[in-house]
Amino acid sequence: MAHVNQNKTRLVTRVRRLRGQLDALERALDGDADCLDVLTQAAAIRGASQGLMVELLGDHLRQHVVAEDDPSVRDAEAEQVLQLVKRYLG
Repeated sequence: MAHVNQNKTRLVTRVRRLRGQLDALERALDGDADCLDVLTQAAAIRGASQGLMVELLGDHLRQHVVAEDDPSVRDAEAEQVLQLVKRYLG
């Protein structure tokens, strides 16, 4: 996955931001935060996680499916992505 290495700094930044949001949620739970604040933080974590997934998936599609010259390899890659999306959404 060359695209992961090319975008490593940006991806690691996203992961660190996500970790920070998880830590904030843990602090909110430990500190008996208001229920709505906890729910809001959980929603922010979900959004950050989905954003990371969209970025990784988009890069993968561009690098390993769209840019692939061999039709049989392209079809196999597309099928793998489809299976991943089914697991992700299921």
